[in-house]
Amino acid sequence: MSSPDLELNIDLALVVTPDLHIRVPVRFSYACTDPYAVQLSFQVTPDHMVHWTFARELLDQGMRTVAGLGDVRITPIEQGGQYFSIELEPPDGYARLEGPVAPVEAWIAKTHEAVPAVSETVLLDIDRFLEEQSGR
Repeated sequence: MSSPDLELNIDLALVVTPDLHIRVPVRFSYACTDPYAVQLSFQVTPDHMVHWTFARELLDQGMRTVAGLGDVRITPIEQGGQYFSIELEPPDGYARLEGPVAPVEAWIAKTHEAVPAVSETVLLDIDRFLEEQSGR
């Protein structure tokens, strides 16, 4: 059951203030070797790239309802369910990104085609993971 990694490149709005939104190219990526997780990456400055890893299920749920309690919160925006926001809150900052739901939902569906939600554990190599962790 080997599948290619999947990426979605999309422009989202980085909310600087309620009246100032900056277009930011964002990459969502999904690796079948890490079937529970998605990665989000975007460039804040020419020298600083931000990377976040969080649960694929969190992203999926956040397209329809408020999801997340910690550093990552994903929420639909009250505009007919066509937009969502992702709030990222590391210890040293805060970022809010907003964008359209449709392309993200279509991409999430592709990740579920590659690795259905009920078969994620089949792709995990727990022994290799534990070896890597003990070798650090």
